[in-house]
Amino acid sequence: MKDLEFLKNFFAPYTKRVYLVGGCVRDEILGKPAKEFDLEVYDITPQDFDKLMKKLGAKGVGKSFFVYKWKNFDIALPRTESKIGYGHKGFKVSLTQDEKTASRRRDFTMNALMKNIYTGKILDFWGGIEDIKNKIIRHIDDKTFIEDSLRVLRAMQFSSRLKFKIAPKTIKLCQSINLSDLSKERIYMEFEKMFKSKYLYFGFYYFIVLGIAKQLFNLTFLKKEFFHLAKIYKYNPRESFFLYHLIYFKNLNHEKVIKTLNLPNKLKREIKIKKCPKNVTNRFLYALALKYPLKTFSILNFNCCQEWIKKENLWDKKYKPKNIDPKNPKKSILEEIRGYDIIYLKKV
Repeated sequence: MKDLEFLKNFFAPYTKRVYLVGGCVRDEILGKPAKEFDLEVYDITPQDFDKLMKKLGAKGVGKSFFVYKWKNFDIALPRTESKIGYGHKGFKVSLTQDEKTASRRRDFTMNALMKNIYTGKILDFWGGIEDIKNKIIRHIDDKTFIEDSLRVLRAMQFSSRLKFKIAPKTIKLCQSINLSDLSKERIYMEFEKMFKSKYLYFGFYYFIVLGIAKQLFNLTFLKKEFFHLAKIYKYNPRESFFLYHLIYFKNLNHEKVIKTLNLPNKLKREIKIKKCPKNVTNRFLYALALKYPLKTFSILNFNCCQEWIKKENLWDKKYKPKNIDPKNPKKSILEEIRGYDIIYLKKV
């Protein structure tokens, strides 16, 4: 990679202990392309590091944490973190020059791998490579893990993205962690990754097992309810799918879900799309299409009536009534829709 070669030459006069760390090393082992990269730079003082980052043109994104952004690289000094206060900012940060000590602060063994950019050697202090091969998400340290409650949600979304199981001891630890100190923004960031994941049913399982469903929505599930939704979640076409089916199946309040997860406007609109009834008629779809095009409705409901919707040009466009009485528009539109012969497009 051109940018990495540039950084190798850039740091070479100062140190040969520069490591790719975290997810990019994990993804390389998994054979997945990485889009973002984390670098840890050793044997440079904070003062000299700041000067080098200015020379590089990097932007400080966490100066108290010695982190800079350059293109798609996060470049940082190696550090330790200890909990001293409430929330995700309540950490004391100290520098270290020991790789194992620095790697201990990471959440899971698979994310604690370090690859020297000069030698290509991978440092694996916690058995991360073996856990990746066995598709296991395992925490590193009991004490440091519970200091950041976001890691419970990270375990859930990693499982959903990678189709990994979570180690029993890690599950037990996650169940003991209170999530009330998390901001809605941080919560949504992790859920968003799960919503976009390939193995949504894995995420759903740990959404329940880790206690996230109970803590955030006061939800419990019977075994038959789990299997019903898990089967649905194997079909995963878009971000809103998880919440759309969860809300209607468990009769959740839309506004409470929106507020709890701080959902963006696009998801707000999509999760409010009407639930597909057992029997779907052309009249129902015409009426629904008065509000919005039917593409998302169809996809969220397993491509329901897709052929008919596209034929009627309602996939990407709203239904436009042919004759609207300006004196009584609502009545005239309803009469027009009721004037169509009823066609059952889906009947259960």
